Amino acid sequence: WFFVSLIAPVLWTIVNHVDKYLLSKHFKGNGIGAIFLFSALFSVIILPVILLFDHSIVLNLAIPDILILLCIGVMSAVAFLLYLFALDIEESSVVIPLLQLIPIFAYFLSYVILGERLNTMQILAAIIVIIGIVILSIEFGIDEKVRLKRHVLLLVAGSSFLFALHDTIFKAIAIKDSFLSSIFWQYAGLTITGIVVYAVVPKYRNQLKNIFKMNTRLVLSLNIGSEVLYIIGNLANNFATLLAPVALVLVVSSYQPLFVFIGGTLLTLFLPEITTEKIHPKHLIQKLTSIGITLYGSYLLYSSS
Repeated sequence: WFFVSLIAPVLWTIVNHVDKYLLSKHFKGNGIGAIFLFSALFSVIILPVILLFDHSIVLNLAIPDILILLCIGVMSAVAFLLYLFALDIEESSVVIPLLQLIPIFAYFLSYVILGERLNTMQILAAIIVIIGIVILSIEFGIDEKVRLKRHVLLLVAGSSFLFALHDTIFKAIAIKDSFLSSIFWQYAGLTITGIVVYAVVPKYRNQLKNIFKMNTRLVLSLNIGSEVLYIIGNLANNFATLLAPVALVLVVSSYQPLFVFIGGTLLTLFLPEITTEKIHPKHLIQKLTSIGITLYGSYLLYSSS
């Protein structure tokens, strides 16, 4: 389960940098709707593939379970949108470590919904992860005043809660039905959300149309490639939750901030035209300290489970 879980943060790290590149270099504050709709609508490609495997299981699922899975598809769409809002105003190496709230929320949600219990060490480890996250959410201004990035923190906290709730409910349904049928209706919910948003939000609809008007192979290729990686990462993550406790699987995502930090730093040093991160010594110390504490807390979660 560990290596299956590790697939997700590796692929999602690439997606994070692609999203940030598109938002900052090509859409410049006017592309959240385009990326959101492209992702939501692109997910439709997985539906016929699953039907080819076994349409009988998919279509014979109980109506209440179908409705729940459609709802968690909507939930994942909202979580992704909140993540994009945060990424639009902050660096990847700040937003992604803050997403380590996901396993914390998952611990408590899986306890309530799935009965997966916590021990004292796991609670202590969760507190350590939260401390690491708080350190990263502090901003040191030019005037040396310390400020809490409340806006970013609230956006990411909302996104993290919805992602954790999504994974927990998905496992609750998938373990009693089937993995493929659960994936199908989850992605159906995501696709439906994309269609509804496209129909009722003109601003986002126009942003999506602009992608095709730009007629740039680079932008389209990056969007398509990013979505393929994102879907594969999601499938690996969902499958891993069937093999181990939800929170334990999500703890593996704690490696993602380290991957993002390394990737962002290397891109800033060698390919600054793609992305630029704050690499002043005080920023590096803050990020490394936060990531180190978060990884230590995650290790304690892993070793105590």
